[in-house]
Amino acid sequence: MIYSILIIITILIIIHATFLMIFNFIINPYEPSFFAKIFPYQFIHNLLFSKSKLKDSYFSIRVDINSSKENVKKHNQGVLELIKIANRYSIPITFSVVADFLPALSDEAIKMIDEGDHEVISHGLNHDDITEQNQLTPIKKSKELLENKFDQKIVGFIGSRGKHDSNTLKAAKKSGIKFISSGYLSQLRYWSFPYPFKKKDVWLLGGSIKSDYQLYEEENITPEEAISIWKEAIDFRSKRGWYTQLEYHNISTSEEKLKALEELFEYVQEKENLKPITQSELIKEVG
Repeated sequence: MIYSILIIITILIIIHATFLMIFNFIINPYEPSFFAKIFPYQFIHNLLFSKSKLKDSYFSIRVDINSSKENVKKHNQGVLELIKIANRYSIPITFSVVADFLPALSDEAIKMIDEGDHEVISHGLNHDDITEQNQLTPIKKSKELLENKFDQKIVGFIGSRGKHDSNTLKAAKKSGIKFISSGYLSQLRYWSFPYPFKKKDVWLLGGSIKSDYQLYEEENITPEEAISIWKEAIDFRSKRGWYTQLEYHNISTSEEKLKALEELFEYVQEKENLKPITQSELIKEVG
């Protein structure tokens, strides 16, 4: 009896290990969460049962305007240069803005965002962990402040460091937020989930490839190397009809980094099977 149980357990372990090898190295090699690599069943459940499979492959870039008022002031010129490049290649940007830092954002930057095909979503009232706050107030207040400053309706939200929990979803729904630009949950990550996924009537976007912060700051690689990594990830996902999101933070005037972004935008624009889109427009496509 004991030997039979041991044989069954051994067989199950071998099947699981084989499955993980296939899943992580062939199907979904860009999933960064260790937990999801070992137990990727939530991903598979969503992949099989999602009702929001996309008509096309989509790409969005979310630019986070956060960190501090001083940094926002310092990066104003970088925002302007970024918008100019995006406009040149018809790439709409989703800007996530911390409401408390709005006074530091220049009038010229606000005007260029409003006049282009770009959009703004809330990055919270401040840059503190949203899950440690009374969430309804900061989400609702930040939405109101942004709508008073920008000529558009705010329907998206992203918490500091992408964090949210079930209370965030409830507060978002009450505030008129339709999507959260992140798949992060405390117990699991949906970062590389191929399609937007609805949870408690709020869309979770996921789809993230490695951000500029991960590559430039954490892995200390060059913009030229970052471009190669982004292109490979975009190719992998777009061939499968998956949604791809690039999160961008380093809004500098570095000629090398701006050149890398220009090359990336040109690459996205030229791909026939990939459509650049804002995140609110993406939600309309699947909703």
